[in-house]
Amino acid sequence: MNDQQLTPKQQKVVDEFESARPGLGAIAERNIRNNDKTGWAEIIADTPEDELVAREGSSTNSFMYPRIGG
Repeated sequence: MNDQQLTPKQQKVVDEFESARPGLGAIAERNIRNNDKTGWAEIIADTPEDELVAREGSSTNSFMYPRIGG
C-alpha cells in the first residue's frame, strides 16, 4: 500500500465520499492507495476537478441475481 500524501484532488474525493456517507472516505482512501489493483489514482487524475462531487441520485439495476435456497 502507498503511504504517500494524497494529492489535493485525491483528498477531495475522500472528503466527498465521507460527506456522502460517514465511513466511505476511508474506503475511498484505501482504494486510492491500492491504485495498482484499483486504478483509482489514475481515474481521479484524469477526471476534471469540477466533476469530483458527491451527488444524490438513484439508479435501476436490471441485473438478475441468482437465488440460493427455496
